Amino acid sequence: MKKTLNAYQLKVIALVFMIVDHLHTYLFYQTWPRWVSILPRFVAPLFLYLMVEGYHHTRSKKKYALRLFGAAAVMFAGNAAINIIFRNVDIFTGRFTLYSIMQGHNIFLTLGLLFVVVWTIDTFRQSEKKWTNLILGTVCALLSLGSEGGIYLLPLAVVFVLCYQKKRQIYLFTALYCLLLFLKALLSYLSGGTGDTLMGTLCFDAEWAMIFVIPFLLSYNGERGRNTPGSRWMFYVVYPLHLWILAILYHLLVKN
Repeated sequence: MKKTLNAYQLKVIALVFMIVDHLHTYLFYQTWPRWVSILPRFVAPLFLYLMVEGYHHTRSKKKYALRLFGAAAVMFAGNAAINIIFRNVDIFTGRFTLYSIMQGHNIFLTLGLLFVVVWTIDTFRQSEKKWTNLILGTVCALLSLGSEGGIYLLPLAVVFVLCYQKKRQIYLFTALYCLLLFLKALLSYLSGGTGDTLMGTLCFDAEWAMIFVIPFLLSYNGERGRNTPGSRWMFYVVYPLHLWILAILYHLLVKN
């Protein structure tokens, strides 16, 4: 496949599919086809891959990590404000809980935790503080399992950093990993555990569709592309704003 897309172009494509995914989730889940949920599954692994690329090219890994965690904190604050304003209480008690207040998307937290995992793995061999790195990386890896998509992205993050510049190994692992996720969904359907059709099961348990990130990785030419303040901060602005707008519309038009 011809390598024609730079990092900026890949991010724009990913953002478009991400918005489609969230439109489907918040506003059109009952009206759009269920297979729409399959289409954007490549987005998170693509952003993760580009984050690993950014890790290897950034001037300050510390600033990169702080930027991700800072964005996660802002996302938490916005989610909490919306949940409080629209009284997103626990359905059983009718009261606010920590979960009901903090509920909402926050891929920034996942990427921040996985950035630290990548950092600690990359520096483990040459660092004198090996045990410190090991403990820090393990803690962040465990925390990522409870963050948005982290349980599925963690194995990819480890492979992306260990096989950096070994593209074929990345493609092979990603394909095999997604095949296992597909078999998991298939077995769940065959065992009758989903109570749904096969297509419905594959649309709901759709992490196997992360395999569609491979064509985008194959098309990546290794170039950064547009490098302006707008392009650098695009994801940090578009991601929270569109989610907050959709969450507000959901509370106004769907939930109530």
